[in-house]
Amino acid sequence: MGGNLTGGKMKIYVGIDMAKDKFDYCTMDDDLNILFRGDNCHNDRSAFDSFGKTLEDLKPMTRQMTIGMESTGIYHLPLYMFLRNNGYHVRILNGLEVRGIKKARVRKTTNDGIDAQSIARYLMVSKDMDSYDYPEELKNLRELVTALDILNTKVVATKNNIIRIMDMEFRGLSNILDLDHDTVNLLSKYHTASDFISADESEMEKYVTKAKIKRIRSVAEKAPELGNEKKALDIELKSLLRILDLLLVEKENITEAMEKEFVTLGQIITTIPGIGPITGAVIMAKIGNIERFENAGKLVAFSGIDPIIKESGKIRSERSISKRGDPMLRTAIYQSTVSAIRCNPVISDFYHRLTGRGVPKKKALIASSRKMCHIIFSVMHNNKPFEVPEKFRKESAS
Repeated sequence: MGGNLTGGKMKIYVGIDMAKDKFDYCTMDDDLNILFRGDNCHNDRSAFDSFGKTLEDLKPMTRQMTIGMESTGIYHLPLYMFLRNNGYHVRILNGLEVRGIKKARVRKTTNDGIDAQSIARYLMVSKDMDSYDYPEELKNLRELVTALDILNTKVVATKNNIIRIMDMEFRGLSNILDLDHDTVNLLSKYHTASDFISADESEMEKYVTKAKIKRIRSVAEKAPELGNEKKALDIELKSLLRILDLLLVEKENITEAMEKEFVTLGQIITTIPGIGPITGAVIMAKIGNIERFENAGKLVAFSGIDPIIKESGKIRSERSISKRGDPMLRTAIYQSTVSAIRCNPVISDFYHRLTGRGVPKKKALIASSRKMCHIIFSVMHNNKPFEVPEKFRKESAS
C-alpha cells in the first residue's frame, strides 16, 4: 500500500493480471501512486471476497473507478463474473493492447505484479469504455465451436504424424490418399508398397476408386525398400490410425451438435449465399454481438484480414494481411468466400472484376473476403436477410 488516501475524490485504476491458479492486482491514482496491491491471490471465493472488500474501501474516496484485466482464455472468467455481479464494470483487454506499455518499462524485469501495474497504467492512458458482455444465448454455440477448434488441432497433428510414417513406409502414398474414414480403414490393412502390390483389387475398391488404385500401384512399383524400423513403424501407424478414426467420429458429433444449436438460434447469416450452417456457426460464435463493432472495417480487422500498411515519407505500400484476428473466424470467412464466388452474385462479380483487371487470384480472394465481412456486418447489424441487389436480379433474369 502506498500513496496518499486523504483529500478530494480521485480517479482510480485497477489492473488485474490473471493466471491459472492466482491473480495479482494493483490500484493506482492519477498521480501514479500505488494505493493497494495484492500478489499471489488464489483464484477462490475467499480471495475474491477480500479483493471485493478492498474495492469497497476505495469507493468513498473515488469519483471514478476503472477496472481492467487481460483476457486469458477461461481463467479470467470467474473473477470477471464476480466483479460484474457485484456491480463493477470491467474491461477485458487484448494482450496486444497492453504489450506496448509493458515493453516501455525502463527496467526489463517482469513478473505478474509488475504486469498488473502495467495494466493499471494502460487503463489510465487509454480510452475508457465498458467491457463487452458476450451474449448468453450464444454461449453454448461458442463452447461447441471451441471444442471443434480443439479437435481440428488434434486431427491435423495426428494426420501429420501419420503422413510422416506413410512417407517412411511407402514414399508417394501420402500424395495420393486423403486421410478420412475410408482411407483409415484401408491403411489399417495395407500400408507398405508390397502390401498394395499384393492386395486384392476388389477389396481395395471398398475404400478408394479404381483410378487411385492404379496410381498407388504405379508408385508402389518404384518405392524404395524399408529399413529395420518397419516393425516399430507398423505399431506406431496402427495406433495413430485408431486415434484419428476416433477423432474424426468425435468431430462429426461436435459438428452435428453445432448445427442443431445454430438452427435453434434462428440466425439470418445463412441467408448470405456462401455461408452454410457450419461456417455460419463459427462466424456467429466468434463475433458474438455485432454491435461491439463500430463499422465493417472493425470487423475486417477483428478477423485479421486487414492489410498491413507500411508508410515511409511519400511511399505507402500494402503487405500481407495482419492475421491478428481469430484464425478460426478468418478461415470460416475465407471458406465462405470461396463458396460465394460460385453462388453469390455480389462476391462473384467483385472477384471476377478484380481478376479481370489482372489482380492475382490470391489477392482477389482476400479482397473478396473483406467484401464478405462488409456483407456479414450489414446483415447482422441491420438484422435483415441478405437480398441480391436489383441489378444482379435483372442480369440473371435476362
